[in-house]
Amino acid sequence: MATIYCSQKLTTLLGLPKKSKVTVPDASDPNGWNGMLFYLNKRKCLLFIHKSTLYCFVVFDIVKKDLINFDKFFRQHLTDQLFTDQLISEKTKALLEKNYENIVLKPTDNDKCVIGSMNDCIYRIRFYDDHKEDSLSLNSTFIGHQLDKTPMGGVDYAFPVDLMKEYIEKISRG
Repeated sequence: MATIYCSQKLTTLLGLPKKSKVTVPDASDPNGWNGMLFYLNKRKCLLFIHKSTLYCFVVFDIVKKDLINFDKFFRQHLTDQLFTDQLISEKTKALLEKNYENIVLKPTDNDKCVIGSMNDCIYRIRFYDDHKEDSLSLNSTFIGHQLDKTPMGGVDYAFPVDLMKEYIEKISRG
């Protein structure tokens, strides 16, 4: 089971109940993620970041009907990014999907480290969008790959892709 802590905008989009701003982060959840809704070129986009590794993936141009089966939506985009980064095989995919079979959505836990990292990722996504060579839309797995190859201060300037590789190996071993 995984918990996704949703930003206020994402909480509103998903129709989750809101709770007080004072919350205690659940540090015991190794499968914890944060999700944030942001806009790029007037289109809704989602950014998800793993709390302990700061590994992230982004989904561009979403509509509310995409989120009807949120568990499947999340697993599909996560595995797409992991395949792009060459972190999983078909065997590991089944194990990972089992870990993320049940997803609990909660309002934000106000984890300042993760939220700051997400804001940095969104800044870089907007930079990539402003400096793209062609008029085509951005490729979400390519952008996710670029974000995950950047050292992050929230994890002592380690590379999120390397930390996620270690995390997946740990899950695989049981």
